[in-house]
Amino acid sequence: MLATVEPRTLQEMHARKVAADRRGEEAALRLVTSSLKPAAPPLPATPTGDIVLGRADTGGNIGIDLQALIEGRLLVQGASGSGKSWTLRRLLEQTAGRVQQVVIDPEGEFSSLAESYGHLRVDAHHLDAAAMATLAHRVREHRLSILVDFSDLDREGQMIAIAALFGALIDSPPEHWNSTIVAVDEAHLFAPFGGHSSAPASVRNASIAAVTDLMSRGRKRGLAGILATQRLNRLSKSVISEAHNYLIGLNTLDLDIRRAAETIGWDARRAFDRLPMLKPGEFVAVGSAFSRSPAVTHVGPVQTQHRGAAPTLAAPAPLDANAAARLLDLEHLAGVSAADAETRAAAAMAPGLKAVRGFIRDPAFATAGKAWGALLPLAPEGATVAELAAFLEVPAQDLAAGLALLDAQGVLEFTGEGATRAVRVEEHIAKELRP
Repeated sequence: MLATVEPRTLQEMHARKVAADRRGEEAALRLVTSSLKPAAPPLPATPTGDIVLGRADTGGNIGIDLQALIEGRLLVQGASGSGKSWTLRRLLEQTAGRVQQVVIDPEGEFSSLAESYGHLRVDAHHLDAAAMATLAHRVREHRLSILVDFSDLDREGQMIAIAALFGALIDSPPEHWNSTIVAVDEAHLFAPFGGHSSAPASVRNASIAAVTDLMSRGRKRGLAGILATQRLNRLSKSVISEAHNYLIGLNTLDLDIRRAAETIGWDARRAFDRLPMLKPGEFVAVGSAFSRSPAVTHVGPVQTQHRGAAPTLAAPAPLDANAAARLLDLEHLAGVSAADAETRAAAAMAPGLKAVRGFIRDPAFATAGKAWGALLPLAPEGATVAELAAFLEVPAQDLAAGLALLDAQGVLEFTGEGATRAVRVEEHIAKELRP
């Protein structure tokens, strides 16, 4: 038996269905509309009024919240030529004088920054690890901004210096824990991922640990790491995971684009559409220091000279081939190369062959051969040096050089002095050679 439904109840159910269908249509319309014209990301107000990273592509300034930057650290990533060093310079210029800065310059590109803003420039190759650690303690104690130039150190030396410097910055006593930006260009050189380094494992591990500590333990000690790198997959994951603010620039490799998309919270399709199309100086800013959602930013100009930029287009020197060859002195270079090749070939010989080669090429070799041929039949008695010179009809000084060459091989014995000086074949050699 079927239950009966009151007409009023049927009318109410129909009205509710119509309303539900209308709400579904409105939701679908909003979804389509939003996909056609995405909403502009919210832009933060510039916290201090004059600390500005650049302009957003939707209009308005992208400011820098300095306190959020210090607490959340920052990773700047982009392929070669994307403008990451320019961006790092912009950040340092905008915050100079407001917070202490320690700038790590692996290629010697930031010296003009030190000159313009009063940073003490330190040549790292003049300091060993112990001195670098002492420097770090004193920098924190006196709240000094410095630029450390690593360009004259090899890669292993750079890693050793970084480990000592960062370790001491972190281990400074609490009374010296002042807010300090520690900016590192080409950070993947100091904290490489996997096997991207030829340095010994002990050196590499110490350097990676020091950079990781800077980005983790350093926060409570007032140290704000700002790292710039070309590729995310070349930088240690333990370092990347500690950054809460990101500036992601041009990327063209699939692996880099996927990693960047995960980092800034974009879906893969959007990342593959946008990241390869970014121009130099354009970065996606993400993090509490910039914007609550990803915002494409056109980084502003810099005041100091940027030495990392590519050279401008210039025509070659208008010289013909003969003039160019004379200018380069090619004949001399060819002669030097031939001499170097001979030296390298000699250096590659086994030690025994090197000794024989040196013995034969000695200027006194011919006289030594004559002396040996005369002394061997006289063994074990020998002869005076004067008699030998007269017999061979060679000058005394030439004979002396020949005998010295044989003596260096340990085959002769000498007795007496002056005119009575005599020489003979060494006794045990004479016995071995005697028939």
